[in-house]
This record gives sequence, C-alpha cells and structure tokens, in this order.
Amino acid sequence: MLKFSRRPLSRNQIQLRAFKLSLVSSPILGAFFFNHTDYSSPFFCPLRTFTGIPCPGCGMTRSFLAIARGDFSGAIAYNLFGPILFAGCFVFALHLTAELFAKRSLHSPQLQFLLHSKKVRFLALSALFCYYAIRIDGLARSGELSIDFARSPLGQFLLSS
Repeated sequence: MLKFSRRPLSRNQIQLRAFKLSLVSSPILGAFFFNHTDYSSPFFCPLRTFTGIPCPGCGMTRSFLAIARGDFSGAIAYNLFGPILFAGCFVFALHLTAELFAKRSLHSPQLQFLLHSKKVRFLALSALFCYYAIRIDGLARSGELSIDFARSPLGQFLLSS
C-alpha cells in the first residue's frame, strides 16, 4: 500500500529526488533517443574490449535499446536482467516523479523490503552470477570465448609471448 507522508519534503530532499530522477530516467530516455536517431551508443565494455570475456552487465545497453524498440525477446537475448533493470528504473522514476509532484515522501512497506532486505540482495546477486556462469559456459562450449580471447589485446599479448 502506497502512502504519502504528512510532512512536506525539504528543499534538499526535493533536490536529491530530482537528482535521483535524472539518474534513473537517463538510461530509459537514452534508449529511446539512440533508437530514433542515427547515433550509436557511445558505451562499450572495457573488460570485453581488453580480454574478450564479457562482464555480467554485457548486453545491458543493447537490451535497453531493444526494449525501447519493443523487441522484448531480443532484449532478453542480449541480457536477461535488462528488462528487469529497465522495469526497475521505470518504476523508481514514477515513484520519484510522484514524490516531486506531491512534495511529500511516498512510503511502501513492500518497496522498503525489496530495497533494504539482505536476503533480496543476496538472491539478486546470486541469480546474476548464476546467469553469468551459464553465459560464460555457453560461450566456452561454442568456442566463441577462446576465439574472442585470442583476438583481444590481452590474448594477443599473451599468445605472442
């Protein structure tokens, strides 16, 4: 159950919420912007560029872009956690927008549990690393991982020595 507090937000609290809103809405707005222009995303994975090995977040930008195009199966293919993070950013942006318009805090016991529970954090991190292990295993079994490593700067350096 969502409930607004009785006390109005202070000026500092309003500024902090506006800053948070700009942070959580920028990936969503960026995804729509890059899909409707000729510009490509300036982001790349430094780990994958240097080693050829993807990080757990690899594919997240492409996943957000796919969601902005309405391609949900493509978004999941790029990174399973992309749609989850996109939805989280969207819900948090709505929450912050409601607080800024009402100039009052919006409280939800369920949201507080999700954000502050150590069990939820542990489960989320465990799921992320299990998914990452499965992705790496799939790349290793297909041979893509060794090819990408051999083509990377680190692989070139180690294999030429």
